[in-house]
Amino acid sequence: MILALLQTPQGISAATNHVIRSAADLAAAIEAERTGARFDLTATVTFPCNPICCTFAVEDATGAVVLREDAFFPKCPMKAGDRVRLVGSTFRYKHSGAVTASDNTAEILSHGPPPAAVDTSISELLAERHVNRLVRFTGTVRDAFVDEVDPLWGYLILQDEGKSFYATFASSTQDVTTLNALVGAKVRIAGLYPPYIVGSRHVGGMQVLISGLDSVETLRPAPANPFDVPSLGSKRQLREAIVGGMGRRRAEGRVIAVWHGDRFLLQTAARRIVRVDLAERNPPKYGMDIEAVGNPETDLYRLNLARAIWRPIALDRPTTIEDVPMNVSSADLLTNKYGSPAVQVQYHGKPIRLTGIVRSLPSPKHPLDRLVLESDKRTIPIDASACPKAFEGIEIGCILEVSGICLVETENWRPNEPFPHVASVALVVRTPEEVRVISRPPWWTPKRLMTVIGALLAALAGIFLWNRSLNRLAERRGAELAEERVARTTSDMKVGERTRLAIELHDALSQNLTGVSLEIATAAKLAEKDTGSTLHHLDIAARSLKSCRDELRNCIWDLRNYALEEKDMNEAVRRTLAPFVDDVDLVVRFNVQRERLPDDTAHALLRIVRELVLNAIRHGGAKTVRIAGCMEDGRLRFSVADDGRGFDPSTAASVRDGHFGLQGIRERINRFGGEMQIESSPENGAKVSVAIGVS
Repeated sequence: MILALLQTPQGISAATNHVIRSAADLAAAIEAERTGARFDLTATVTFPCNPICCTFAVEDATGAVVLREDAFFPKCPMKAGDRVRLVGSTFRYKHSGAVTASDNTAEILSHGPPPAAVDTSISELLAERHVNRLVRFTGTVRDAFVDEVDPLWGYLILQDEGKSFYATFASSTQDVTTLNALVGAKVRIAGLYPPYIVGSRHVGGMQVLISGLDSVETLRPAPANPFDVPSLGSKRQLREAIVGGMGRRRAEGRVIAVWHGDRFLLQTAARRIVRVDLAERNPPKYGMDIEAVGNPETDLYRLNLARAIWRPIALDRPTTIEDVPMNVSSADLLTNKYGSPAVQVQYHGKPIRLTGIVRSLPSPKHPLDRLVLESDKRTIPIDASACPKAFEGIEIGCILEVSGICLVETENWRPNEPFPHVASVALVVRTPEEVRVISRPPWWTPKRLMTVIGALLAALAGIFLWNRSLNRLAERRGAELAEERVARTTSDMKVGERTRLAIELHDALSQNLTGVSLEIATAAKLAEKDTGSTLHHLDIAARSLKSCRDELRNCIWDLRNYALEEKDMNEAVRRTLAPFVDDVDLVVRFNVQRERLPDDTAHALLRIVRELVLNAIRHGGAKTVRIAGCMEDGRLRFSVADDGRGFDPSTAASVRDGHFGLQGIRERINRFGGEMQIESSPENGAKVSVAIGVS
C-alpha cells in the first residue's frame, strides 16, 4: 500500500461487524467520514486511473463511488467499462484530510463498453449534483494554465451563463501552447466529479477531473485572433459578481509603469488606469502603445485584466500622458485631511515626486525587491524592477528625490472578501533619471562607526591575546632560565665546595700524612740503634696524626656548619668558634659587611681565626680572646689577640716538632697573597695580625 490507513475504533467495529457491498453505501460511508469501513464491491469502471492521478470511479445499480489506487500503477490495469471486484477499506488521506476508500485487492471480472456520461451544466455542478458520477458539460474556456507550484497539474476555467467551474487534469507533460490555444473556445468536457479536491492544492472550488486534453471536445474553436474580443469598456457601475463572468476583454493605451516583471499600468485614451497582470513574464517597455487581452477583475475601484497577453499597436488617437510629477509627501498619500490614516487612492496612476532618506536597499540576489524611502516618518517602497540601474550608487542614508507613478496595490475582489485589502502604496520608477541624489550620508555612518569600533575591539583583543601569549611565553622561558640558573649555581656551588674540600684535604691532611709516613720510616731505621731518637720521631708522627684528625674533624664541621650563610660577620665568627670557647671570654668586633666577601675569602678567614683561637686556648691557656677586623685599602685586615702565656716567635714549635698550626695558617694566607705578623713574648699573651686581598 502507498497510503497509510488511519483507523478509528468506530472503523474497527464497522470492519468487524459489517462489510459494505454497494457503491451507494460506500459513498455514504465516505460522506459520513467513516474510517476503517470494510467493503467488498462488484461494479463497473466509469473513470480509470492513470500513473499520476490515482483517483478512479465505479458504479453499480445503486449509485457511484470514487476510490484511490494505492499500489504502484498498474496493479490492476482497469479500463472504462471493465467489470471489477474491489476489496478494501475507507481511510483518511494524510495529505488533504479527506476520507476516501482504497482497494486492497482488485480483480477484473469482464470487459464491456465504456458507460455513458451524465449530461449536465455548470449550474448543476455548482449545486453539487452528480457527485461521484462521470459527467459531461459545455462551456467557454475562460483561462487555461499549469499549476506553478506543481506543474504536473493543469487547469481549465470554463464559463457558462456567467458562472465558472474548474476542470483539472494530471499529465507528466503540459503543452502550454495547446492550453493557450483553448482560451476562448467553446468545448464539451467529460470527466469525473469527485467528492473532494484532487491535485496538490486541497482547498478550492469544486472541479471535474478529466483524463487529459484528449477528453476536451472543441465545439467552437477559439478566435483566430486572440485580440478579437470586446473592449473592456468604461462602465463603472458593474456589480463585482458580474465582472468575473464577462469573459475575456481588451484594453488599449500607453504603458505608464512596469514592475515585478509581469505587471504594468495602462492608461487608455479616456485616461482610465488599467492594471494588467500578465500570464507570462514578458512585460512591455514604459511608454509603449499596446493592447492587452485578459480576464476582467476588479478591486472595487477600477477594472483590471488578469492573466493577460499583449502586443504593440499604433493608436489612432495617441494617448497623452501626464509627465510633470506632483510634489507630494507620504502624509499626502497615507492620511486624510484630518491626519487620520487613510490611503488616498486618487493618486493611483498619477506621476508624483517624493523626497526622503533611504532606509533599505534591494538585495543584489533579488532584483525585484524594493528600496524603502522614509518620508515624514513614514516609509514608501520604491520599485525600479523595470530599470534596476536607477539604484546604482545609492547607499543607505542617501537623501533622494524620486519621481514616478504612484501605485496603490489592491487585491482583486473575491466572493468571501467584500472589500479587498490595500496591500501597499508604492512609487514605480520609469527611468533611471527619475532618481536623483540630493545628498549622501556622512562617511561616519552608524554602520561604519560600528565597523571601526568592531575592528578596534578585534585589534585590541588580538593585542591582548598576543600580549598574554608573550607573557606566558616569557614566564615559561623565565622559569626555564631560572631553573637552569639555579641548577647551574647549585652545580657551581657543589663543584666549588668539592674543590675547596679537596684543597683542604690536600693541604692539611696530605702533607701531614706524608710527614707521618716519613717520621715512622725514620723511627723504624733508628729503632735498633738509638731508642731515644726513635721515640722522638714516633712522638712527632703521633702529633701529626692528631693534627690530621683535628683537621678532618674541622672539615666535617665546616660541611655541617652554616656560618657562611650568616649575613653578619660578627655572628659568623661566633658561630664558627662556638664549639671551642665555652670557658673563654670572646670579644668580636668585625666591621666588614658579609656581602663584600666572596665565599672562598670568608671561609679562609673563618678557618684562620679558628686556628689562631684554638692555638691561644690550647697552647697559651688564654681566658680572653679579642677578634677585630676591617676593610682598608681594598684588603681585609683582622687580628686575634689573647691574654695567654705567650711565646717566642723565633723559637716557636714548627712542623719538625709535629706542630702544623702556624704553617697551615701561612699557607692559607699565601694563597690569597696576604701577610701575617706575630707579636708575642712569654707570659705576655699573643697578637696575630693578618692582611689578605679580597678578589
